[in-house]
Amino acid sequence: MRRPKKDEYSPFHATYIRLLPPKGTALSLLKKTFRETSKLLADLPEEAGNFTYAEGKWTIKQVLMHLTDAERVFASRALWFMRADRAPLPGFNQDFWMEYADVSKRTVKDLLKEWKTVRDNTIHLVSNCSDEQSQQTGTAGNFKVSARACFYIIVGHHLHHLEILKERYLSVSDAAPSPDSSM
Repeated sequence: MRRPKKDEYSPFHATYIRLLPPKGTALSLLKKTFRETSKLLADLPEEAGNFTYAEGKWTIKQVLMHLTDAERVFASRALWFMRADRAPLPGFNQDFWMEYADVSKRTVKDLLKEWKTVRDNTIHLVSNCSDEQSQQTGTAGNFKVSARACFYIIVGHHLHHLEILKERYLSVSDAAPSPDSSM
């Protein structure tokens, strides 16, 4: 599957497409990025899942839920376009979605497990997407989008949040005193 052309996604999503490594198919990148993220978070102490680097920012668990939700949306769009459905799809507001995504009783491991299930389904979808289907376009959030763009946006979006996790969450949370430590 070739990478999407600039007219196959919204200007907003160009940010994610630019984050893609120069080489790699949607399939190989979907597999690789999930492996890397799983490895990074596998030994994260459970209490770190509630960490946020600043007031008003999402917790690590909320970021994981957001990644899962966004992947579901983009994979669903890819399927919609692959099947040549011409009905336009709405955009989605991540902040509204997060208001109703209660992760307070969820664990990091549980959220990773759910995301892996979603990722496995995305991998099956992209594995069975023909070149012709990958070029099918539709409308989402008032922009023309191709099926293949959706798959690559999933990867770029993942990479975007992975960098934020590394820079703003994990580096800070590793240095922060644990709730059990005495002063």
